[in-house]
Amino acid sequence: MASCSRCGKAGEKEPAQGKARSLVTIPYEQGLGAGRILVYCRECWTEMAEHIAEVIPLEMVSPSVLLDLYRTGKTTSDPFTACQLVFGHAEPELVREAQALIHSHCG
Repeated sequence: MASCSRCGKAGEKEPAQGKARSLVTIPYEQGLGAGRILVYCRECWTEMAEHIAEVIPLEMVSPSVLLDLYRTGKTTSDPFTACQLVFGHAEPELVREAQALIHSHCG
């Protein structure tokens, strides 16, 4: 499981211990919808809640959920890096689809 992007603690399998990981988005600028994708443990996203726009438990994040974040303009994170953080590897087709969605919002 992914390590927390904030505290660096390695993932735990037992959510009851408060170590479950979630995909979070943190807006690049105050008041703007698009945010950077990170992976936070429960403790970190709770501490940073006022800065976080989206929280999705990692076990619920599929490629289609990730693409929906790009489609709805909730993130413009580098797709390669986002896939690495969330899935542990970057699937080329998923990265291409996310890049196309970013470009469709920019144009």
